[in-house]
Amino acid sequence: MFKMYNTVRMYDTDAAGILYFGAQFRFAHDAFEALMAIEGFTFQQLFEQEPFIFVIVHAESDYKYTLHVGDVIEAETEVANIGATSFAISYRFFKETLEGRVLAGTSKTVHVCIDKETRTKRLLDPRYVAMLAKHHYGD
Repeated sequence: MFKMYNTVRMYDTDAAGILYFGAQFRFAHDAFEALMAIEGFTFQQLFEQEPFIFVIVHAESDYKYTLHVGDVIEAETEVANIGATSFAISYRFFKETLEGRVLAGTSKTVHVCIDKETRTKRLLDPRYVAMLAKHHYGD
């Protein structure tokens, strides 16, 4: 499991100062980018050097606890599934409160590997499969 911290910013909230629903996906993507980078696979490398890219074909989120501007959240990231051409990432977001650590939300994204030129599905590169497998908790 990979963990990182993020802070709810003003631009993450609606007019009431409560987390805007789409911002949870930013937290998820920030965690995904950080996981890739810590494993030595930056998005710059992916975009500039690889013959493939990953596209998100499905995304879902559940909101469990209110988040406000300035809240620090912990994102736990795990690989939920690894297929031949795709993988899924699960995220859990926690917030410290006076009552203790609470689950503020969950997200899941499904990524498909496509060829940059043909824009068709292709097999996941073995280097990425090995990296993903290190963070896989099982189907």
